[in-house]
Amino acid sequence: MYFRIIEDSRSSAVGYLLADAGRQSAVAIDPPPGQEALICALLDECGLRLQHVARTHVHRPDHAGCAGLCSRTGASCVAGVEAGLADAARKLVHGDTLVFGDEVLHVLATPGHTPGCISFRWRDRLFCGDVFDVGGCAVGNSESDPALLYDSLTQRIFTLPDETLVFPSHRSKGRTVSTVADERRRHARVIGGSREGFLTEMAFRRVVHPRLTQALNAAGDEPRAGKGGLER
Repeated sequence: MYFRIIEDSRSSAVGYLLADAGRQSAVAIDPPPGQEALICALLDECGLRLQHVARTHVHRPDHAGCAGLCSRTGASCVAGVEAGLADAARKLVHGDTLVFGDEVLHVLATPGHTPGCISFRWRDRLFCGDVFDVGGCAVGNSESDPALLYDSLTQRIFTLPDETLVFPSHRSKGRTVSTVADERRRHARVIGGSREGFLTEMAFRRVVHPRLTQALNAAGDEPRAGKGGLER
């Protein structure tokens, strides 16, 4: 087993390189842009062959694919069937598996942040993209869907074992790893009630946030969206 976190400090984007070291087969999950040279150096250092570049989600209109890293390594790009990634060699759905060496990634459909969001479960770890960006989904745009997010969290994520390690695609408050139990507690107030209550709160936040941003900007202060709401 080989596992390495790849981070772009400028954007806080986080990706992951994991491999079956014995079979020398690797997968890169959400590799941050501009980190191709580093990833190739790590592959060479460990004698690994990159088999797949896996994306948890892609935002419109920036459907930047995996062409750069794939062309350098011969890897195939994979993403969710709803991601709209034109250069994806394989489009994944819930229940699919992605094999590298003797290791297996299990695909979970976790839409909400975007329609095509998927997560990858590997051993005791979950690579979930921005599924926990509840605040961002509340503010949202045409891609986000709070109803789908609620279902993804309650039916797909929070049903996993408490000790499952959670790895997002962006650093959050200095952290790059959490657990399902921690995230369940962290989101208990907004997720712990009814689905209708969650949707009502998200609709309320979508109204309040633009007004709060406008007021704080006028006062020379600017809020930022936290994972569970608004922060200053």
